[in-house]
Amino acid sequence: MLPSLLLALGLIVSFDAHAIDVDMGIQAPDGAAPPALVIAPKRPVAELHAEITAGGKTYTFDHSNVAAGKQLVLAWDRNTAVTEAQAALRIVYQDGYVDELTVPIEYAYAGELAVDLSRASADLEAHTVQVAVSERVERAEITVYGARKAVLNQSEVALDAGPGTITVPWEGDPAEVVLLDITLHGAAAWTGFTYSPWFLDIPHDDVLFDSNSDAIAASEEHKLQSTLRQLNEVIEKYGEVVPVKLYIAGCTDTVGDASHNRELSRRRAKAIARWLRDHGYDRPIYYHGFGEGLLKVATGDGVDEVRNRRALYMVGANPPPAGSGVPRVNWTAL
Repeated sequence: MLPSLLLALGLIVSFDAHAIDVDMGIQAPDGAAPPALVIAPKRPVAELHAEITAGGKTYTFDHSNVAAGKQLVLAWDRNTAVTEAQAALRIVYQDGYVDELTVPIEYAYAGELAVDLSRASADLEAHTVQVAVSERVERAEITVYGARKAVLNQSEVALDAGPGTITVPWEGDPAEVVLLDITLHGAAAWTGFTYSPWFLDIPHDDVLFDSNSDAIAASEEHKLQSTLRQLNEVIEKYGEVVPVKLYIAGCTDTVGDASHNRELSRRRAKAIARWLRDHGYDRPIYYHGFGEGLLKVATGDGVDEVRNRRALYMVGANPPPAGSGVPRVNWTAL
């Protein structure tokens, strides 16, 4: 993450900074510092190629073997007459997955209002998104997008909040809202950002594993074939709005040692993730073993309850948000 990175005054981006496997932000052109795009990958990168066009000039950057979390500062010439740039990025991760995107940017050389997206979060039950801001915010303009980027709602709300963490309300059915485009207005400055609270559970028949095993039997593969078809339908409907990520949560019943069950559920979740990858699912996959931590049916210790031996399949642009029923954890990328 980039805990100290602030998006510059007046920044407008057309992507969700948490939807791909890198953290991004704009280094504000304060003092004598030039404007810059700051990138920190969340997982190892084999190659990164960037072309940033500003003021009629193109600046090219190439990096290889970038460790997860390392910050790359891609700066261009300081020119107060130029307040727009466009970055074309191609990122090849060590596992072979490729992200390609174009980022249009607007920025300014004066003003103080900035927003920190490094710990942004959404609450589906409350219909809110929380971000940190550097100065007081008077109001927010919010556009809510649904599937295929259909506009679901446009509103303006008074906030009178900040500096620090502020809460921005949004309207719409959480099952339909895919992307929020938010512009914050202070007394003499403004800034904009996008964030996706989108989250879906994928209904499915649970794969049945043999006791203490993470091997997927051939007789169970038809269940994953059905899941794969559903995932491809999700990509067709939402993939043009936000990058779709799959999160697989492994769960167990209460028979056996809790620590062992967490590891067993992790291996089973990874086995399902690996099967989907091997059978053509090419979007990012993350997994985690919750063991006895997400019981579908509450039981005492040592109870053989088949309904608790399950896996959850969830898709979203970000990890499962508050209100999803899944706690915040450090998901592992396949």
